[in-house]
Amino acid sequence: MSVRRQRDEQGAVAVFLAVTVTLLLVMASFAVDLGMQRVARRDMQALADSLALSLGRELDGKTQAELAPLVDQSDAGSELSGLLRENDDNLGDDLAVQVSFGSWNGSVFDASIDPPTAVRVTASSDVGFVFSGGSGAATRTAYAEASSTACYEMGSIVAAVESGNSALLAPLNSLLGLNLSLAGYRGLADVKLSVADLVQQIHAGDPAQALSEQTSVGALLEAAAAALSVEQPSGYQAAVSTLGAAAAASSSLPAVSLGSILSMSSTDQAALETDLSVLDMLAGSIMVANGQHALAIPNLQAGVPGVGAIKKSTLSVISGARVACGEPFSAASRSTSSQLTGALELEFANLPTINLNAGGLVKGTLQTAKATGVLAVDLGGADGVVTEPPPVHCGAATVADPDRFGVAVSTDLMNYSFGSDVEVSGKVSVGSGPLKVAVDVTMTVHLQLSSSGSPSVQTADLGIPPNDVTPWQGGSPVVLSRVIVPTITSSSMTVGGLGLSVSLPLGIGAASVTSAIQTGVIDSLVSDSKGFGQKTLVPLVDNIDSMLIGPIVELLGLRLAGADVYAVNTVCGVPALRG
Repeated sequence: MSVRRQRDEQGAVAVFLAVTVTLLLVMASFAVDLGMQRVARRDMQALADSLALSLGRELDGKTQAELAPLVDQSDAGSELSGLLRENDDNLGDDLAVQVSFGSWNGSVFDASIDPPTAVRVTASSDVGFVFSGGSGAATRTAYAEASSTACYEMGSIVAAVESGNSALLAPLNSLLGLNLSLAGYRGLADVKLSVADLVQQIHAGDPAQALSEQTSVGALLEAAAAALSVEQPSGYQAAVSTLGAAAAASSSLPAVSLGSILSMSSTDQAALETDLSVLDMLAGSIMVANGQHALAIPNLQAGVPGVGAIKKSTLSVISGARVACGEPFSAASRSTSSQLTGALELEFANLPTINLNAGGLVKGTLQTAKATGVLAVDLGGADGVVTEPPPVHCGAATVADPDRFGVAVSTDLMNYSFGSDVEVSGKVSVGSGPLKVAVDVTMTVHLQLSSSGSPSVQTADLGIPPNDVTPWQGGSPVVLSRVIVPTITSSSMTVGGLGLSVSLPLGIGAASVTSAIQTGVIDSLVSDSKGFGQKTLVPLVDNIDSMLIGPIVELLGLRLAGADVYAVNTVCGVPALRG
């Protein structure tokens, strides 16, 4: 009995194995057929993407009628026919391609738009099933738009050097511990280096990592020198030598990224094709590495009587000039110019006396006991972004047909003021003869001089030429007003140790005495040509404008109520796939 049961079980196993193998073969055949269809769909997606990108390059303002011959599949010489021949290795049969031009907002394609801004490509084929019989369709669609990008520079540092002004030298030399000549800086200013060449030296083949990777300032400058040496070994010797000296002296500076100096996207063709001023890159990397650095303050005492010690200085420059590249309104196309913030506190010396004689009512001499001043600076600088209209236009880069684009430039609210508190004290007499009484006077007068100018928003219509050499200048220079506005901040007057509420001789009212004294003090401080205001404060303001704010503004290439904007580069018709 046991032998018989064993033979029966062996037969059952054979049947089970046959059924299982059959099922496995059926499943394998389905898997193979479905796999072939999946590969065909992948091929169709790759084909649609490739065709969309290629045809997207033609979206440079051409009309629907002008684009139609390019996609005529009955013409073996059309662009689409050529592209299909280059991609004839796709899996599947009965390949069909449909191309439409129009606009694409991410969800709806409108083929009525003319001239079009987008292209839609649908590629399909049939895959014959080997095991299961029949066929399966493989259809995929791709959308592409042609983007136009532009590059500009705001707050050009090069402008100061090219004008022959050496305002840039002292800050950079002091920050690096160098003593480079104007000729060395001018040599750097005359040298241009493409972003692509610099990126290749920092991180070959990976622009995104090269822009984001933190590196030392010295390594960045060495990369620039290496790129110049590769491009023209014998033509940039002076610039390479200067960069080498700067790199060797920058060991104390913290690491920076190229992207923190240049506002641009690693996928932006215009950005990678842009030529940088090597001097701008040097100065920009140092400013970014330092974050905030104080600038040396000139001798404001020169030629100004009565100016004493500078008690405290906190003037700082934040950020340097930046190149920005990107599509209109994109984050990469935004650039913020340098800002100047801080305060300068002064204490005046050799203070004048004030002689009062108010029509015989009040006579006497007051001493200026103390005078201090504070220069307050809060300049927001300028903010720019590529805008449209006008659209980015890639012309022939000639006077007749320049490359054109617009940059919206806005200036932040700024405060630029100088205030001085003058403490006056002494004794004057009121009345005459035996009825004359003495009045003790203590007063503090605040004298204010403020900047002129207001926030503005302007569009810089840039062209190459001429704005690749000559900057667009927005706004107007902001200077300290020469008009002094006085304010009595505190005053105290007594008669013989008693307040002015005591009756004064000859029926003189306390209010008239107070008014006479205050008027006399203010006239002496503000209006008198030999007084404190006209003899000390106004010349000091002139010096602040010409010796401090002016050189800093020229150093930054920044107009305090606007900006200097240079056009750098444009690239049009760069295709990009859209979802």
